[in-house]
Amino acid sequence: MLRKTLAEMTVRVLASRPVCALMQPVRRRCVPVFMLHRIADPVLGIRGHSLALIEQALSYLNKNGYTGISIQELVHALLDKRPLPPRAVAFSLDDGFQEQAQLALPLFERYRMPVTLFLATDMLDTQSWSWDYQLEFIVTRTTHKQVDIVVAASPFSVLLSDDAQKRHFIRSLRELLKTQPIGLTHATIDHLAHTLGVRVPSVAPIGYQPMTWDQARALESAYIDFGPHTRRHIVLTQLGDAEARDEIDQSWRRLQDELSHPVPVFCYPTGRPKLDFGRREQQMVGAAGLVAALSSEPGYVDLGRHRRNDLYALRRFGFTDNISDFIQYCSWIERAKELTYQRL
Repeated sequence: MLRKTLAEMTVRVLASRPVCALMQPVRRRCVPVFMLHRIADPVLGIRGHSLALIEQALSYLNKNGYTGISIQELVHALLDKRPLPPRAVAFSLDDGFQEQAQLALPLFERYRMPVTLFLATDMLDTQSWSWDYQLEFIVTRTTHKQVDIVVAASPFSVLLSDDAQKRHFIRSLRELLKTQPIGLTHATIDHLAHTLGVRVPSVAPIGYQPMTWDQARALESAYIDFGPHTRRHIVLTQLGDAEARDEIDQSWRRLQDELSHPVPVFCYPTGRPKLDFGRREQQMVGAAGLVAALSSEPGYVDLGRHRRNDLYALRRFGFTDNISDFIQYCSWIERAKELTYQRL
């Protein structure tokens, strides 16, 4: 506890205005883009980012001279090779769940902090939900204390006696299924539901409900906009060419049909380079008329003259679970660490 307190105090000192003013050139051309997903709601049993921590982060930015920019503004700066404010920060939200619309977006609006929510459009069209969340639903709701199944020649014999064991099984099976053809993934989810005695609703239940198009239209503003995130929230490398292209093209078309000013920037589900998307998917995104895309690879977007960003694989930081780490990413500290590691 003492070590953690000392570390947090050190970060506060190093990120203070006088020190940041001195060290600003370290991060002058670099922009952190933060990636958020589910928002915690204990009443509905949703595990996710703490709303109180998000508010603490937004308040910190406002009080310490940072400038929030939109994803679209960041991409335009890259395309036009023009500078951004020296302490720029950007935010993104993925998927399009009800609690994101009800809890997170109004908070960003209140703090006048731009944020782009990337929508899996079938979720809004049919109030459906993707296989990865169905997996979570099945495992967390089963009364069985053990599961024995074989998936893609990989045996799983797992105890499900407590929440920690269930979370570990969900993570392990999810990572394996992301590497398999989508047909096998869906068949596995059906088999798992039968094995564990859980009925999976066709329409997303409470705790997994998507937002609606009416909500999205009402939320569009100078600070809130929306971008495409496939139709069904499926890892694109699981799909053949035609199906992958349809996921990208149709999600973008649905946003154009429903919203006033959708952002022509794509966001890959899961988003790990070479695993969840590659050159094929990047070319498809460009062919769909989208000007850039976001990955989940951690790191800054670098606007420096001597750096080349892959516009179709822009990096993002996962939103942190404590304010000290958030401050490090926003200030010059994390960038200095990154540069040090590059030189080693």
